[in-house]
Amino acid sequence: MKNRKITDPHDSFFRNLMQKKETALEFFKEYLPHNVHNQLDYKTLEIVKDSYVDKELSRHFTDILYKINISGKESYIYLLIEHKSYIDKLVGFQLLRYMVKIWELYLKQHKKAKKLPTILPFVLYHGRSKWNVTNKLRALFEEVQYAETYIPDFEFEIMDISHIPDEKIKGELLMQAFLLILKYNKGESLFKVLPKIFELIENFASKSKATEYIEIFLRYLLVTVEKDKKQELLREIDRSLKSGGSIMPTIAD
Repeated sequence: MKNRKITDPHDSFFRNLMQKKETALEFFKEYLPHNVHNQLDYKTLEIVKDSYVDKELSRHFTDILYKINISGKESYIYLLIEHKSYIDKLVGFQLLRYMVKIWELYLKQHKKAKKLPTILPFVLYHGRSKWNVTNKLRALFEEVQYAETYIPDFEFEIMDISHIPDEKIKGELLMQAFLLILKYNKGESLFKVLPKIFELIENFASKSKATEYIEIFLRYLLVTVEKDKKQELLREIDRSLKSGGSIMPTIAD
C-alpha cells in the first residue's frame, strides 16, 4: 500500500502526534488494559505508515498501524480514530475489513507464515454523542438459532475521549494537551480550557519543542473550529499566548 497524501486536518493533526514513537508509547502505556500492556515489548515498537482506511471514508477515520512484540511474538496494534460527530454503529465491521487487509499484506510479505499475527484493535472516538455501542463484533449479526458457531467475533478497545473527566486524562504533558484538544475542539468549552492547554505545552520540554507542538495544535484548531467562532478563537489564542510564561510571547511573535 502506498502512503496516502495527508490533506484532512484531523488526519494531519493525529499523525503529527501519533507517528512520533514517544507519543505512541505513552498513549499505549496509559490507555491499553494493564494485562495487555504488561506483555508488550516497547523496545520493538515500529510505526507502519500505511493507511487501510478507504478513500471515501478518509474524512471520517484516520488510522495508524504499529508493529510490536506481544509475549515475544510479532503482533500489531491497529489504532483507528473516528472523527464523526455521531457514532458509527458499524465501526466493528470497518475494523474487521481493515484487519483483513493487514493480514493479507502480512501473508504477501511472509510467504512461509503458518499463522496470522495478533492484531489489537483500538478506537479513539471524540464525537459529541456519548459512545453507546458495544465493542463486540458479534453484536452486529442477526441472531440465528444454532448458528452462533459460524459468526466471527472479536472485541475492540474503545476510548470515548469526549466523555472522560479531565482529571482522568493521564500521561505526559504533551499527551494531556493532545487529548484535551480532541475532547474540546468541537464545543463551547474550548475557550475555557485553552489556557490550560497552553500551560501544559509551555511546561513540556524545550522551547523549540513547545513551539513545534503549539503550531501543530493551533493549525488544527483554526481549521476545525466552527466558522462563527473563529474570530473569538483568534482573540483567545492571542490573549493566552501573550499572558503566558517565558516561551509564549516568543511563540506569539
